[in-house]
Amino acid sequence: MRGNRLMRKARLLYLVDKYENELISSTGKHKEDYIGQVGNVTHKQNICVLVGTTRYLYDIEFNDGARFCVDREQIEFVKENSR
Repeated sequence: MRGNRLMRKARLLYLVDKYENELISSTGKHKEDYIGQVGNVTHKQNICVLVGTTRYLYDIEFNDGARFCVDREQIEFVKENSR
């Protein structure tokens, strides 16, 4: 498994994983505060689910340092100057 470094912008549409609650605890914000916000996609990881099937996970990071690992369905790529 090998990841790729990216620096695209994406809007976070929703979060689903309990692990994400722990990731934002240091920012003092609730995870709902990040829904609809635009962050930087810093990493793309491909995961082999079944033979011949690949799934991608994306790391999205916000200006305050909050970072989430999400599925492709959880983000919407946006133009560079979007907010």
